[in-house]
Amino acid sequence: MDDMIELRCKYCGAPLDRKDVESDSPYVTCPSCGTTQQRVDAKAYMDQMMAQIKSWIGKAIPGGFSLSQTENVDPIARHNIYMTNIKPVLDVEMNEYRFALNAVMSSPLIVLPFSKGEPAVPQHTSTQAFEFNAKLKSIEPLAVDGVNKESVKDGENLSNAYALIVNNSKLLTDTTPGRFALMATNFRESADAIGRCKGYEPLASRLNALSEVCLASDMILNGDALGCSMKAESAVNQLEDAKKAILSSPKLAMMIRAVDLEITQCRTLKNVTDMVSSGMTKDPLKSLELINKISSVSYPNDPRWRTTLERDERTFDLFGFVEEIVSARNGGTLPICPGSGEILFPFWDVDLRYSFTTGSLFSKKAVEVSEDLLIPATFTVSAEALGNPRAGVTDIFSAAPESSIIDRMKGREDSISGGAGIGRLADSAAPNSPGSREIVIPLSTQAEATRLVEYYLELCSKTHSKLKLSKPSVKRLIFVPCGDGADGIVLPKEFGNLTPAMMRGLKIQNTLRI
Repeated sequence: MDDMIELRCKYCGAPLDRKDVESDSPYVTCPSCGTTQQRVDAKAYMDQMMAQIKSWIGKAIPGGFSLSQTENVDPIARHNIYMTNIKPVLDVEMNEYRFALNAVMSSPLIVLPFSKGEPAVPQHTSTQAFEFNAKLKSIEPLAVDGVNKESVKDGENLSNAYALIVNNSKLLTDTTPGRFALMATNFRESADAIGRCKGYEPLASRLNALSEVCLASDMILNGDALGCSMKAESAVNQLEDAKKAILSSPKLAMMIRAVDLEITQCRTLKNVTDMVSSGMTKDPLKSLELINKISSVSYPNDPRWRTTLERDERTFDLFGFVEEIVSARNGGTLPICPGSGEILFPFWDVDLRYSFTTGSLFSKKAVEVSEDLLIPATFTVSAEALGNPRAGVTDIFSAAPESSIIDRMKGREDSISGGAGIGRLADSAAPNSPGSREIVIPLSTQAEATRLVEYYLELCSKTHSKLKLSKPSVKRLIFVPCGDGADGIVLPKEFGNLTPAMMRGLKIQNTLRI
């Protein structure tokens, strides 16, 4: 074990750089977690770890056997010792670390600048993983045949990669300068390690791509927008290639959702930096800080919505909206309604079909109606809308046209709802450039909009006994030009008296915008 004598970080267990080992400085900095510590503390931790390993070996192998004299021991004896005393214990631990690595890999492993991510919750600390790696190195001479040598080497590489990724998971919750450079190094080293394990090549490709993303993030924080854009583009291409390889590997397929989110984050980073080149912004960091606010939004604590709004997958969808908006800023388009308002507010366009019975006796008949409903795409931050669905939609059933008793008896009613000009407005949305107008960021998903309208229709069916509803269809997200008035956001005249209650008095400064 003499070749293992080195300094180790007392905080995470990682080996320190050789230059730190050979330096005379009383302080050393860990290249993996970034913490600075006294050299004597790193040496004390190393001595403690080595003592634990020697103790474990002393209990695992027959008395009188010394690893320092392994090469002088008959290979058959070494093989028997390994198979009888070492392998049964190591196999259990190696499987445990393999499963733990797979679990961590199913979570997104990066965040954008200014963001704090929700780290994966690993089963082990980085210290435990690095110590297991050191344990494997210590018993490596006992593995005589090729199969066992390969197994031990796989365990070393796997545990080393896992420990580095656990360190990065902790760095996700930190926003101190330099974290992206540390994460880039950790990803690169973990990719080198895991790439030597058979069957994990697609994961190595993913980790190398994530190293590029982190370098891109470090560049933008240091004012290099062009370098960031080039690195981010390279990372997107690498992640796309890694995704294809992962799809063909059943044991790695659980990573796909996480990789999709990483690709979206990477594209967002590139699009934001490209806004500098296109002249749409001189401060990409401001846009990135806004993205951080999206992931930090506090939603109302409504029991019916709590589980839905706490889903990790929501971030994937919301970042997708940001990507589309930033792409539109860079020369792309959004589905925008005509109008002169300087604020583009997002609405979910819902196709609602229903039927009702009108008339009496021989005049009785069924009437089919098609209406459009609009749902403000920020309804998830409104306690009013979550608690009362009528407040979160253009409430067409509360604006029903008046009809005479004679019309109802003779079956001359053609609707029991009042959509005003909502349908025409929604249908008018077409791909257009947003120009310099401010764009409010959607904070709800299509599935959440569907759920809100279902709650709304459930309420309506209780007050309209003759109403028969079909399943509503949330068609698309559209952007409606609005004004900024003294009393809040001003909707176009087409809304008439159908302004959603949650938007009355809503101030533009209380929204997130690009």
